[in-house]
Amino acid sequence: MLKGCPWGHPLIVLEVVDSTQEEAKRLYRKGKLVDGTIIWAREQTSGRGRHGRCWVSPRDMGLWFTVAFKPSLPSSKLQLICLAAGLSLCYVFRDLGLDAWLKWPNDVLVSGKKICGILTEGIFEGDKLEFCLLGIGVNLKDIPGDFNATSVEGEMGHPINPLDLLVKIVFKLCKGIEKLEFNPDLVLSEYGSLCSTIGKTVSFKKDEKIFMGKALGLDPNGGLLLDVNGTIEILYSELVEEVRASEIEG
Repeated sequence: MLKGCPWGHPLIVLEVVDSTQEEAKRLYRKGKLVDGTIIWAREQTSGRGRHGRCWVSPRDMGLWFTVAFKPSLPSSKLQLICLAAGLSLCYVFRDLGLDAWLKWPNDVLVSGKKICGILTEGIFEGDKLEFCLLGIGVNLKDIPGDFNATSVEGEMGHPINPLDLLVKIVFKLCKGIEKLEFNPDLVLSEYGSLCSTIGKTVSFKKDEKIFMGKALGLDPNGGLLLDVNGTIEILYSELVEEVRASEIEG
């Protein structure tokens, strides 16, 4: 199934779990997490995204999985790993014929709606990054009530085999991380060309205040460069939202 790929050995398939990220951490604490482990759950009861946001993960409605691997990159490059993963997933969706774009730093959009999200976490021993955990959530089917999201089947107009898609994603992710390790500038360039955030006015929160700025591009570590009233700000973990023209004018 994943022959020729260094990831997915083992591939752990669970009926239900609180979070595949948390399951990976539990395996690590037990000394049972190995490089390239993939944990795939049919359902998550406590799936989460960045900043602890809830990630709705109903049974068989999406691909909910974590890839745990030992990166050769330092911990300071975790942001770049997230961007490389997003870029890889964007390419998978484009290969399926979907008009996929990236929303900095961890979402993939189709038809202007979220189809996939990524949560990047590290497991550290002291200052050493032992494992990188890539938590991936792909909407396979439309989730009732979530009007800001779309799905693979909704966009393609027909069902897709979850296992086949998982294999495509894992191969592309593995190659994407390899590319990052050897040519980070190329990854940043490709990400920037597909990032719908760049060139737009966005809002973000800092020191309990809301600011607006125009997204100019990316810095070498994957931070978002913003022009905020003539001052350059660099964001790494802040939540950003696109500002509508009517809001700017108002």
